[in-house]
This record gives sequence, structure tokens and C-alpha cells, in this order.
Amino acid sequence: MKGKNFFVAGILVVAMFIAGTSVGIASDQDICKEQIKHYQLMKMNDGLLPGDEFNPYDYKGVEAAAKAALENEGKREHNDKNHEAISKLVATHLEHIVTAAGAAKEGAVESVGHSMRFLYLSCKACHKVYRTEMRLRP
Repeated sequence: MKGKNFFVAGILVVAMFIAGTSVGIASDQDICKEQIKHYQLMKMNDGLLPGDEFNPYDYKGVEAAAKAALENEGKREHNDKNHEAISKLVATHLEHIVTAAGAAKEGAVESVGHSMRFLYLSCKACHKVYRTEMRLRP
């Protein structure tokens, strides 16, 4: 009888471990999917859409999207030093976007665009590495 209880307990422990690791992977994918939404909100203000020359730049919208993305980036759990370094780069570029869009002064649009480019490259680096090697990113 005790052997049967140990067997059942062992199966439960393994099932809980598998469920815990699966949730961790899915949550990282969910964070990336949410980041894409915030990135698109910021990207919509790059001035390249038809009629944008007549519309004012939405500093507050870009700042709000960057703040939400920065908060979302803080939820990540890092499995290795490369992932942590890339996540730190993403957070740095998001902070630069928040600062530039929050200032809403001359040259802010260019500064946001510059940080957006490096944000894109940082995200692309992470997705390229982890998609091909670990299959963790969306």
C-alpha cells in the first residue's frame, strides 16, 4: 500500500513540474505578444502614413505605450545571461522612448525613431536566437 502511495505521489510531483515549466514558457510567449501590440501603437506614429504630415505627433500615446511595454518587460524571468542582457537592452531603449516622448520637444520624434530602431533590433536578436535554438518565442 505504501509503495502505491509513493508511486501516486511521484506522478503528481512530475505532473506539477511539467505544468510549471509549461506555464513559464507560455507566459514568456504571452509577454512577447503583448509587447508586439505596444510596439505597433508606437510605430503608428512614425509619420509615414498618408496624411501624417497634417496630424500632430501623439507624444502622450507613444509615451503611454512605451511605459506599458516597459512595465510588461519587467515581468520576464531570465533563464540565461544572454536573455537577461537582451531584455536589459529592450528596457533601456523603452526608457529612452519614454524620456523622449515625455519631453515632447524639438527633436523628440527623431530620438524616439532612433530608439525604436534599436528596440526593433534588440527584439529581433532575441527572437532569432531563441526561435532557432530553444523554440520559446512566438
